[in-house]
Amino acid sequence: MLEARYNIGQLAKDAELPTTTIRFYERKKLIVPVGRTMSNYRWYDQSSLERLRFIKLARSGGFSLDDIRSMLEPHDGSSSQCRRVAELIAHRLEKAKTQIKELQRLEKVLSRELALCRAGKSPRCAVAEELRIAAKKSRD
Repeated sequence: MLEARYNIGQLAKDAELPTTTIRFYERKKLIVPVGRTMSNYRWYDQSSLERLRFIKLARSGGFSLDDIRSMLEPHDGSSSQCRRVAELIAHRLEKAKTQIKELQRLEKVLSRELALCRAGKSPRCAVAEELRIAAKKSRD
């Protein structure tokens, strides 16, 4: 059975990414075309698609391109490489926990203000002021 071959348009469709993003990842050396057709078009294989899906998932998880590059580097299974990837994940997890806390604070402020606005108990719509106060408290 022949291995799947993709042109950039097909790859973009299957990876659910714009072609401009794929070209950007190529410039950043995160993905490399497998070869070129006789017409000099880039072509990719199934591993290219899987790599793009990994990059997309990692980006949605908040990993930087440098983090992703490090995770995509060939690994020989050594403990130092595993520790490095584990450190990247641990760092990202801590950032995610911080973001969750900030979003929970925002949710409380917005819920309270929305309830006041809907009940007509607020002399003025004070959402912006409450957000400013909440932001100041989170810095303190």
